[in-house]
Amino acid sequence: MSVIEDRIRTQFAPRYLRLEDLLNDQRTMSAVDSFSYWHEQADLHQEVYRAFVPMTVPEAGEQYAFEVDLDACSGCKACVVACHNLNDLDEGETWRKVGTITSTKADLPVVQHVTTACHHCVDPGCLKGCPVKAYEKDERTGIVKHLDDQCFGCKYCTMMCPYEVPQYSKRLGIVRKCDMCSQRLSMGAAPACVQACPNAAIRISVVTREQCRPASREEALVATAPASLPTQPTTQFKTARRSALLQSNTSNWGLQSLESATESVQDGHWPLVAMLTLSQASVGVWSCLCISSPSGPVTIALAWLATFLGVVGVHAALFHLGRPLYAYRVFLGWRTSWLSREAIGLGAFMASSVTTSVVMTLSALGFQGVGLLVTPGTYATGILGWIGAYCSAMIYIATGRRVWSWSRTIWDMAWTILGLGCLGYGSIAVLPYGWMWGAWAFSMLATIPKCIDLWRGDHVHDTSGQDVSARSGRLMRQELMPQVGWLLNLSFITLIAIFMERNEIALLGAIAFHAVHRWIYFASCVFQRMPGAAT
Repeated sequence: MSVIEDRIRTQFAPRYLRLEDLLNDQRTMSAVDSFSYWHEQADLHQEVYRAFVPMTVPEAGEQYAFEVDLDACSGCKACVVACHNLNDLDEGETWRKVGTITSTKADLPVVQHVTTACHHCVDPGCLKGCPVKAYEKDERTGIVKHLDDQCFGCKYCTMMCPYEVPQYSKRLGIVRKCDMCSQRLSMGAAPACVQACPNAAIRISVVTREQCRPASREEALVATAPASLPTQPTTQFKTARRSALLQSNTSNWGLQSLESATESVQDGHWPLVAMLTLSQASVGVWSCLCISSPSGPVTIALAWLATFLGVVGVHAALFHLGRPLYAYRVFLGWRTSWLSREAIGLGAFMASSVTTSVVMTLSALGFQGVGLLVTPGTYATGILGWIGAYCSAMIYIATGRRVWSWSRTIWDMAWTILGLGCLGYGSIAVLPYGWMWGAWAFSMLATIPKCIDLWRGDHVHDTSGQDVSARSGRLMRQELMPQVGWLLNLSFITLIAIFMERNEIALLGAIAFHAVHRWIYFASCVFQRMPGAAT
């Protein structure tokens, strides 16, 4: 027996510890000495370390990816703690989460833990949606990184990512996300989550990007997860015991997660509510000016009313930003981001609105020559307004959430523009009852998609949890019922104001109605979520 082995046996032998013994152990052999000895003697450790992290850089068409052994994951959340501590995250901020998939069938008991983080997608939604180019995908490794200094905290990436990976930090005013511990990985060290897992359930592997392309539109990473097609996530979930966990059709197995079985109220985004409602009211008033010819003073008053609504609405959006002083960067991502295109569209609309209003005023004051610009300026402003409004709609359609589908969102915003535009026009111009009643009807038409959700929430019961329209309706019938009540109250207030010929009150009531309706549009958005997203 060697001297070192004798010391190890002596150190770990059962005995009563005294201060003298502890001091003697420190003189003879430290914990580092013990670990170094066993590390040198056991070749098994080297093989395990090599299996955790690839020793080669990905070749062309390949990239790094997380590989998760579902059979080994016990849900201990050691990976969550390690990630949180190593990256110095804020309280409540998590880059790695652990969810649970269970079965509703008594004859098929299943309790499966799923650890998940950023999937470093082949076609990442966060990168495409970012208006300031705060994301980049490393060409060699495929890791999707977030550039904190470039971010201005619009939080649009949190909507564009189907897996809710980017996390907003109120302290910093920006979003942050997992970067696969790229600094450690570049030096051959394992990421925090990989190193901390006691069951070796997480590792880094090299995959081909072609391998990550889903075979069908319904294919998902695991049961109850969002479809993989839009972003092509690269994480590899593997199991030898429960193949049903990797199937997108969960109805036959009765599989569900907390995220698919429950609904929660989402952020209502009040600054966005104000921006959308007021800017669309402004577009509506300019649209009415394009198709009618009121007298000079009335035209000028309507133009300035529309301009005022638009200016207030556009500036309200600044309160949504975590770092509003960097709002000038919003145009950088115009090639891929609908948010950048909205900023360009509404910016051009507001510039044309102010210019045309000034031209109308100067023309009324007798300035020669400027009157020729009134008609083309009015039409240009109306067209630019509709372009900006379309970009606003596409911001939410592009997320792929079913309750924000193209038909529902375009319908909603188009009738909002027409309803508020007619009521805004009638608040200054003298209009017959028929016009004002029609404007009120236009406003009500905008709520039809949500009325359908309410009906489905009461009549459709989908045990798989995938019918997001019905789940949105149930959410409105329960937690959001007070806001639905406010919609009814504001609708009647607007109607009574029209009957009493108080059109200015009718306009204010309609604006409040559509603001609450837009808040419900955000707050009742139910969508397929990754297991663990709600934890």
